[in-house]
Amino acid sequence: MPEAVRPDPGLHPEVVAAGGDLVSALRRAAEGMGVDLGAVRGADSPTDRWRLAIARVEGERGWFSVTLPQNGREFRRGYHVFLWWVGAGDAQVGVDDLETAVEMAQAWRAGMKFSEFQARWPSFRIDGLLLAHERGEAVAFQWQRVRDTPHDLIDPEIVEAAYAAPALRALFPLVSHGSLQFSRYTHDPCSHDVPSLHPLFGGGWAVRAGVNRSEVPDRDAATAAEAVEYLVSVLPEGCGPAVEGPAELLTN
Repeated sequence: MPEAVRPDPGLHPEVVAAGGDLVSALRRAAEGMGVDLGAVRGADSPTDRWRLAIARVEGERGWFSVTLPQNGREFRRGYHVFLWWVGAGDAQVGVDDLETAVEMAQAWRAGMKFSEFQARWPSFRIDGLLLAHERGEAVAFQWQRVRDTPHDLIDPEIVEAAYAAPALRALFPLVSHGSLQFSRYTHDPCSHDVPSLHPLFGGGWAVRAGVNRSEVPDRDAATAAEAVEYLVSVLPEGCGPAVEGPAELLTN
């Protein structure tokens, strides 16, 4: 069994007082504040070296976790707080004490918005896409991010050609290895039922069927406009606009 990550007595006195176990320390802090965090879990594996240095609390949107930074100085704080909204992204911050972590965990479980987290605790690192998800504007935000992607990662010609097509502009775009992908909803993983656009060696573009649309013939095109026109013609029935959220919200 690997040696467990140990707390720094100067940075993590509450954990040291709880026998070196962060789960126990977080429970104690919550009890002392009169806060019910529900079940507090440690590492998934009892043999994981982080078994004493991570505490997780579940909420409706996903996980809230507190860890002891491996080098003891990450974020220049004693504890690393991590919020994970399943399928949407994460937010992180360093805090000095477990009482602050308990306040954050309580707010997370109560459904506090990321924008409110940012207002209350300005040090939170929150990706702009997370905030766009929260506003219901993830598609527009992601399109702007894709259009701003460096040219060595995606050819702007195909991005702009796709953006000019209303049917594709209504979908959630993603860039992968120089290709432009589309999803019918905004949360991960993508829907895999919309064809994608790939650059061809030597010039031109290829339209490749989605993983779940094997009946759609692949096609090569000399120009971005031709590739986009073909892709639009083979979109799934009732496709778009993209649903804000996970696949379960699709109705067709």
